[in-house]
Amino acid sequence: MSFAPPERKDPLQFFLNGELVKVHEPDPRQMLIEFLRDSKAENSAVGSGGGLDWNQEEGDALGDSLVAIQEYDLANKRLKPLVACHGLSVTTVEGVGSERRCLHQVQKRIAENHGMQCGFCTPGMVMNTYALLKSGGKPTAEESMKNYDGNICRCTGYRNLVQASESFCSDASPEAQQLAEKCGAHDADLCDKLSGRWVESCHARGPEHAKMDVPRQSDAWLMAIQDVSFFKEGFAWYAPMSLEDRRSTLINRWEEALEIKKSKPRAMYILGDTAKGIRQAAYEVLRRLAGVTELNVLEKTGTGLTFGGALTIQHLVEALEQYQEVHTQLQWPKALADGLKNVAQHHIRSEAGWAGNLLITIQRGFPSDLFPCLLAADAEISFVTSNARDEKRLALMDLKPGAVPFNALLTKLHIPNVEGAFFKYYRVGQRKWLSHCFAGAGFRLQMDGAKVKDARVALGYWAATPSRSSKAEGVLVGSQLDTATLQSAIRALHEDLEFAEERQFQTVDNPEGKDSYRRNLPDGYLFKFFQEAQNHFKIKSWPPEELGTLPVKPLKAGDLKFQEAPGLENKPQLSAMGLTTGSVRYTDDQQIPALFGYPVLSEVATGKLEHLEWRSEDDENGIDVSEALKIEGVVDVVEIGETLGDWRVLTGQQLALVVADSYRTAKRGAGAVQVKIANANEDAIITLDQAIAAESYLDSAHFRNTVDKGDLEEGFKASDLVFEGTTYVIGQHAFPLEKQTALAVPEEKKGMTVWHSTQGHDFTRAKLAGVLGVPGSSVVCKQSRAGGAFGPKNSRQVPTAAMAAVAAHKLDKAVRVAYEATLEQLAVGGRHSFKTQYKVGVNKDGKIQACNVESWCNGGCTHDFTGFLNLEMGEAIPSVYWWPNMKINVHAMKTNLPSNTAVRSFGSPQGNFVCEAIIEDVAGRLGKPVEEIREINMCTRENAVTPWGQPMEYYNADMLWKKLKQDASFVEREKQCEAFNAQHRWRKRGISAVPLAYGHCYAYAAGTGALVNIHGDDGSVTVHHGGCEIGQGIHTKVAQVVAVSLGCPLDLIRVADTNTEVVPNARFTGGSITTEVVCEAARQACKQLLETLRPHREFLVKRDSKEPSWPELVAAANAVLGHQEKLSATGIFSPAGNKYTTDVEGNALGTYHGDYFTYGAGISEVELDVLTGEIRPLRSDILYDVGQSINPGIEIGQLEGAFVYGIGYYLYEEPLRDARGVERSQGVWAYKPPMAPEVPIEFKVELLRDNPFPKGVLGSKAIGEPPFMLAYSVLGAAKKAIASVRKENGLPEHFQMPMPCTVDAIQKACLLGSAPVASGWVEAKARSGAVDDARWRALGLELRLGGVFLVGRRERSCKADGQMSWDTSQQSQVTQDVTGA
Repeated sequence: MSFAPPERKDPLQFFLNGELVKVHEPDPRQMLIEFLRDSKAENSAVGSGGGLDWNQEEGDALGDSLVAIQEYDLANKRLKPLVACHGLSVTTVEGVGSERRCLHQVQKRIAENHGMQCGFCTPGMVMNTYALLKSGGKPTAEESMKNYDGNICRCTGYRNLVQASESFCSDASPEAQQLAEKCGAHDADLCDKLSGRWVESCHARGPEHAKMDVPRQSDAWLMAIQDVSFFKEGFAWYAPMSLEDRRSTLINRWEEALEIKKSKPRAMYILGDTAKGIRQAAYEVLRRLAGVTELNVLEKTGTGLTFGGALTIQHLVEALEQYQEVHTQLQWPKALADGLKNVAQHHIRSEAGWAGNLLITIQRGFPSDLFPCLLAADAEISFVTSNARDEKRLALMDLKPGAVPFNALLTKLHIPNVEGAFFKYYRVGQRKWLSHCFAGAGFRLQMDGAKVKDARVALGYWAATPSRSSKAEGVLVGSQLDTATLQSAIRALHEDLEFAEERQFQTVDNPEGKDSYRRNLPDGYLFKFFQEAQNHFKIKSWPPEELGTLPVKPLKAGDLKFQEAPGLENKPQLSAMGLTTGSVRYTDDQQIPALFGYPVLSEVATGKLEHLEWRSEDDENGIDVSEALKIEGVVDVVEIGETLGDWRVLTGQQLALVVADSYRTAKRGAGAVQVKIANANEDAIITLDQAIAAESYLDSAHFRNTVDKGDLEEGFKASDLVFEGTTYVIGQHAFPLEKQTALAVPEEKKGMTVWHSTQGHDFTRAKLAGVLGVPGSSVVCKQSRAGGAFGPKNSRQVPTAAMAAVAAHKLDKAVRVAYEATLEQLAVGGRHSFKTQYKVGVNKDGKIQACNVESWCNGGCTHDFTGFLNLEMGEAIPSVYWWPNMKINVHAMKTNLPSNTAVRSFGSPQGNFVCEAIIEDVAGRLGKPVEEIREINMCTRENAVTPWGQPMEYYNADMLWKKLKQDASFVEREKQCEAFNAQHRWRKRGISAVPLAYGHCYAYAAGTGALVNIHGDDGSVTVHHGGCEIGQGIHTKVAQVVAVSLGCPLDLIRVADTNTEVVPNARFTGGSITTEVVCEAARQACKQLLETLRPHREFLVKRDSKEPSWPELVAAANAVLGHQEKLSATGIFSPAGNKYTTDVEGNALGTYHGDYFTYGAGISEVELDVLTGEIRPLRSDILYDVGQSINPGIEIGQLEGAFVYGIGYYLYEEPLRDARGVERSQGVWAYKPPMAPEVPIEFKVELLRDNPFPKGVLGSKAIGEPPFMLAYSVLGAAKKAIASVRKENGLPEHFQMPMPCTVDAIQKACLLGSAPVASGWVEAKARSGAVDDARWRALGLELRLGGVFLVGRRERSCKADGQMSWDTSQQSQVTQDVTGA
């Protein structure tokens, strides 16, 4: 039977922000994000909100691209096909509220609470809370917190965002309630009315679908309940509303649906099509089943639940929770629902179907949480292949690859109700949310008295496909829940299921990857399940803190202490409201029609592209673009240069740019370009150790002999202990949410205007002029703001801008280039990794006498900023400590990787890690608390001089350290952690304090100017400056400084876009100091203007006997037909304190690299899950010296953001490369910046009061980067928790832990072996000759008197009197007394 859906010419119709949209002949391949983006270019009222980031390939998708959709509550516009919106109502952030009409309370509260910095993610945050409120009722704080499971913010510390959302909750904290009172009551109906979205709700599909407002009986609504099909260029979309033919008793439409899949291998049944990021393939025919009545069934009976094939995973979650509410005697429905919540995020679960998830798991090895959950619940599926009457039923355990035909349509899911069953699902990912699991396991038990009646053990992403362990189940059935049963079950599990390796983590540095960790996880899961089952069936009581996994708790409102000064108050960003409403435009939002460019990148580390021109048929090596040029819509393929012959390539190098009429077409064209490279990967240098062995140096980028203080040999001779050590520090991706983006527009006289996301616009201008062969004045670089930057946009934006400019120059048309996350991580380097060796001499009291540090960095293929970075890294190593004799050398190594570059804090995190690793090594070897070693070696005001001789002026790190330890009750809380650890075997806590000294250098931004213009008609002020707004609030601070300096109202000041035409010769925006530089430049301009206004003020005061208002003063100085003063002035700030500033003869005016230091201290407390290595920060206290804050709210936001950025670096983020140098941790699918659960639950911040900095701009200091290093307190606390585990197991507390410090490394450091080890405490008691039975029971341990059990590697007998005897003649493998875990 052939597939022939009716080819009607009906348009696609849906509502967008309350207005009907009709699209004729829509393309089934087009995503909603593409339509919104293209529409925004024509009409700013129809937009995406807050910038666009092309990351369609990421299946878990960022939450910054959320829209509200009637049917799903929330959808991700990157993954949503446009045609899937037919008959629906789509609400973007612009439709929620706007500055011109009405701000929704969600938008207002986020804005007022400093809930944004760069603002790129802000629309997604708004939509996230908006949809939660639209779902009805007041949420709880816990629900509000968990609602952030799909939203990533790289700038803030999440606290402000979560608190703004919590302000709508029924159990809001007092601080959140204060925010609500400040912003006003929430009236959703009023907001909808004022924003023009008040339309009658559609109840046609039931009240659960009546949330997003489609007018009843509208054309779009009527179309939505009819079959629909769309066709374009051989691609088809068919969305039937029923698979029954209403005109016939025959079920021929079922057969049609099945036949198409059989006859067209590239056809696909879809629901939400969320798997497109996984399958990465284009399908000729997409048959959408979401509206099919027969597949939307949901049946709940006493025997179980049945779900139709078109229901989403979120439908499963909600139905299970409702089933639990009705059947209160059951435990398993809610537990199963909780397990299913681990699937992706609630945005995706609302669209993703259970059927598709199961199929991609068996077909593509997808790491599913759904499959093992349902497997343990004994689920079954129904499916059809050729005839609707021939519906077959299959147990999920039998759903293996090939078990159902490829054209099968899954029609039903059956979950049985098992009375009295206890169910749990466990999983661990790189972070808590939005992270695929290393291994997942579902368990279910039924008990008959003291014995197991029935059992299910299911593992996912550990075996080749999710599987049940029949052997483990067999061991459990008929047994008691005791030690012997658990040990046997663990053995059976490993015997039964074949372990499947995971290639992603098998890198050139670590060929084994994380497989040993993944092998061990199910053992811990089974142990956890025994604990919870024993507790549930009242076999044994366990401490509630040790049961299950580390909970996700709502973030508490921050305890913030700061001081304000007149004019320098805590105010939201000037653009805060625009960021929450989506009206702020980023580079790719500019309303300029343009072609799209997509680069072709090298994926080999070495080789020769012998013919750079387009390869002919006779050429063996080169680039073949013939297939790309055949694709309709491809305009051209632009080469990267014109040099022929021996042209070497490296990983991530841009080889060509495909230019097309759409982004999708350009990407498709890039995929069609064929590249052949001779001698690929021959003698490639990928790792740092390879570069060191090959002596591959980046000459002139070293940092040698600059720090060489005292006499090392004499220092070592005077030491009581001399030791050596080695540590590694990994790299990090900057990961701004707005990736590298540029829009090049040709101008007259060969000129070029380039909008781009940057931190160095004038640097880009100069480079583009050279590339285009035009004078520098012919190139103008502009930017409104960047959606995050964090360093790489100082230099690595140049290739992106150059590609766009060269293509625009060649084609004489505007061209935009916007990287996806995968492209950015392939082509743009990140933070430098380091290998460090050190030799330390120390006395018995802990005072360090000598230290020699030799370090090597991976610079990548070019210098970039490596020379400066090595200097910063070397000067960061001494930190706040006194080093009598010290030498530091840092060597720059060259590898065949993209050039590494500046990333937030620029070398200091690496140096700080090395420093603290040395301090911890000293403490461990001496057996002293690390805080004691820190304190005894800390500089005082009397000796605060760096090893290179620079005085640390206004030093107060020691005072901050002591004050914070007292204010945060460090000593008392340290004792509380020790008490907690003594009472808990499988949860440990640690608390750590770290000090901070951070050097700042003005050279990176010195000379950047500002232009202040006063408009004579009303006194309003326009400020232009050379800094880039990247989320640090530079525009707002400049405006505040101008307002204070001029004495004019803040609301009269506008800060204009960055523009090289207006403010020339700007330097870089980075190093935390650009805000100071431009604020001072603006202040200097204001001084000139005040001098111009002075005589007019004096006259008006004399005439009127009072101070004139600002408009009166300006009118007196400059008015039509009146006095004509020049009310425009330029200022520049070029401090002369460092060695880079010279006089006219080139003589240095300063001695040192840095200009001044900032100081701080941090204390963090964490909890560790011993069995999994997971960490949860419980509380962090920060005390920081920012001088006199210009804007405390913005600066605390910067502090929190930097701190959380540091948490990500130390504990979660892990760049991975294969032997070709190709990045394996691409995009959010594999690279894991921290999310809300990784943030300290309690966050207390204090900016030191009454401490203006005499040399600072209005008494201020920098803050954007230094707090990053205070996040080491979180890692330090984790190390203390690990040490507690090791001590309890009779192992050395001292250990070294080089980066990465991810969950697997933490669990490995605990040295638990291949199974949970309960030997540590027992061993210690055994050596003393007695075991306290009461103590064991308090810990939940069970003595089996007179029995024999295995602990450690010795067999021990336990006598009836409780005494231990040793039999050292026998050795055994590590096992465990599980009931005594």
